[in-house]
Amino acid sequence: MTRKLDEIRWRNKEAVYVFPKGLPGFEHLREFKLQEHNELFSILSAVEEAAVTFITVNPFDFISDYEFELSNDTLADIGVTDREQIEVRCIVTWHSNRKKTTVNLLAPLIFNVEKSIGKQIVLQHTDYTTRDALWPKPTHEEQGGES
Repeated sequence: MTRKLDEIRWRNKEAVYVFPKGLPGFEHLREFKLQEHNELFSILSAVEEAAVTFITVNPFDFISDYEFELSNDTLADIGVTDREQIEVRCIVTWHSNRKKTTVNLLAPLIFNVEKSIGKQIVLQHTDYTTRDALWPKPTHEEQGGES
């Protein structure tokens, strides 16, 4: 069954996005549903293989100075004509010890929320990694206690 790339489909409060080239390592999977889990976390699951699931976050909620530029090619690949169409998510590697939970800031997921198209990009010339701490270590002042 063929579906138009610009078709927006909602199922049970989840958005379904087409990734025309898949995700790195999962190029054979093209449709992913993005469902909010709570106010911070969402779940990205392959429609074709539900076992392929990722925890994602809006990186700007955790890393206040996170920034990168999107190339014109990337914007064209997902049909972006206005910044309001863009949503960014990053994949989280969960750990039972919260302090060891990491986020992949090197390869953000870029979504065109109007056209339901997505793409994962790999940033070049950056210090971001695939395993940046999701929760930065608190500074001495944030820890509280006596000085």
